[in-house]
Amino acid sequence: MSAEQPGAARDRKTASAGSSDELTDRTPFESLLLDETDLGPSHIRRARRIAERLREPKTISEILLELGQLSRAEHERLTQLYKSRLEVPEILLEEGALDEAGLRTYQEGKRADKTRSDRDLLVAGGLVSEERYLQALSTKHNLPFGEPEVALIEEELLGKVSLPYLKRRNVLPFRLEDGVLVAYMSDPLDVDTLHELERIYEAQVQPWCATADTIANALERAVNRMQGIVAKDEDVKTLKYREIRDIQEGEEIGAEAVRIVDYVLYKAIEMGASDVHIEPRAKEVHVRVRVDGVLQSLTDLPGTFAPRIAARVKVLCGVDLAERRRHQDGRIFVRVDGREVDMRVSTYASIFGETVVIRLLDRARGLMSLDRLGFEQGTLRIVQDVVLRAPTGLVLVTGPTGSGKTTTLYSFVDSLLDGKLKVITAEDPVEYVLDGATQCSTNEKTGPSFADSLRAMVRQDPDVIVVGEVRDQITASLAVESALTGHKVLTSFHTEDSVGAIVRLLEMGVEPFLVASTVSCVIAQRLIRRLCPECSKEAKPSKKDLRYLCIPKEDVRELPAREPVGCEACSGFGFKGRQGIHEVLIPDDDFRDAILRRASSKELRALAKELPGFLSLQEDGLLKAVRGQTGLGELADSAPRDVTARPLAALTEIASRRSIA
Repeated sequence: MSAEQPGAARDRKTASAGSSDELTDRTPFESLLLDETDLGPSHIRRARRIAERLREPKTISEILLELGQLSRAEHERLTQLYKSRLEVPEILLEEGALDEAGLRTYQEGKRADKTRSDRDLLVAGGLVSEERYLQALSTKHNLPFGEPEVALIEEELLGKVSLPYLKRRNVLPFRLEDGVLVAYMSDPLDVDTLHELERIYEAQVQPWCATADTIANALERAVNRMQGIVAKDEDVKTLKYREIRDIQEGEEIGAEAVRIVDYVLYKAIEMGASDVHIEPRAKEVHVRVRVDGVLQSLTDLPGTFAPRIAARVKVLCGVDLAERRRHQDGRIFVRVDGREVDMRVSTYASIFGETVVIRLLDRARGLMSLDRLGFEQGTLRIVQDVVLRAPTGLVLVTGPTGSGKTTTLYSFVDSLLDGKLKVITAEDPVEYVLDGATQCSTNEKTGPSFADSLRAMVRQDPDVIVVGEVRDQITASLAVESALTGHKVLTSFHTEDSVGAIVRLLEMGVEPFLVASTVSCVIAQRLIRRLCPECSKEAKPSKKDLRYLCIPKEDVRELPAREPVGCEACSGFGFKGRQGIHEVLIPDDDFRDAILRRASSKELRALAKELPGFLSLQEDGLLKAVRGQTGLGELADSAPRDVTARPLAALTEIASRRSIA
């Protein structure tokens, strides 16, 4: 439903009705707009006139939102405030779940017996379904509504209460964090049950809404998982494997392992995971997935399943099934819901059996446009108009493993593929096929190596050379020499920050004059989690984060900050998705002179801070935290510490100047 559905019918009626200068015929929602915002009667009248001319009906508030006279945050706040003042039957009527006849039946039942609850009259009376009733109840009280994710249930919580009690009360303890117990309840207003849960778990209870059948089903599946029972067939969606030979299932690779592996892979793809970890322990097998850079438990299985699951994965990726004492690497291609997913498999011979890690590369999600990478608006313009447009020079994208370097590199290359340039790559391995580029997958053992490919590239008349990664002195020297001979070279590097990339090149033996004359840009980056826009809340910055981030005292009072909460939209984690923070270093003459005289890293960092528009990773992340896109705690955990961080006002001015430039 739309953000302001509860007042939709009334808004539309009023939009076509006449109005006096005092708006005596204003709707309850319009009254709320006038009372809670700076909007006046003239704004309402204008929105009404626009509504009269529209072919497709829109509410007054929707029109005000599109006109920019009402922010989306304010719209949502007012909508929730309006809904909280309605009774559940009124919400059901507004949403179309209850008609006028049903409302009269409810009212008659209420008059006949005032002790009967709304739930009894509406649900037991057959007027609405339990699901629609709970949706309306969650709307009124601003509670999450949905279906529990069984894989995320903290199983130790179930051991503190008897299963019959949970079934009888229709309650599912879900997660306990920071003294707050999240519990799914079919009756979130059951005060007695809430008090009992608080006593049992010694924690404040945050109720989430779910139907009784949903809770019962989730409880059964959670208990089955704890007892080592394999997921039911209806819980497993079979993947359609491409380019994999038919497999004769035998004694070692049983049907259970097939179903488990299929389910784990499908669920990981559905959750948007980047990696799957299958880890045997002494008595069980832990299955975890990495979502938005953070590992979370998916399920646990009996330890006896470990060899069969590992064998199933090994067969799919074509490695030696009988070899269990040697680490192996393989690859699987799958198609899920019309999307191709490339899976890189690594097995590791641990003391409890083979640990399997599967890297998921979703081709549909891998290529991102430049405007989705998280660059500040002004910085993005410089990257597009200066860095990528320049015909020559070495562009380094640097950061640790998992910082998104490959994604950024592919986005840069994809933006250059306009049919006018010859783009040639050397990658280990090719992760995404780019239409219009000549790509080569290198292999240091079997060939061709990065060095071999680079030597051959320059004879292919390229405009743009892409090297997947600079790993050694030979590759670094060849990349620099290619840039020196008039090519644009894009590559990735493993260093802490942008200045560290310059220092590392010098330490690898590349001559200072070559580094100074060829490096046109260094982009250091990290990935930080985005706060869930549905549930994040304002918060006072913690002293620990402020100290670590070296936030100047003058910024503490005025520093807006938000923190994660957790809701259905983000599976209770408080974060949803990731974005990049960037440090873009474009050397000027003074900086190049410092490279020539082998200045210290400290001096180079000081000079970088003087470059127009330069922001350190921490400073770039701080601007995003101020806008409510991430939290200070997340920034402290992800970005290198900058002890020379500048005041917030200075950072805002730098970003503003770069946007105007």
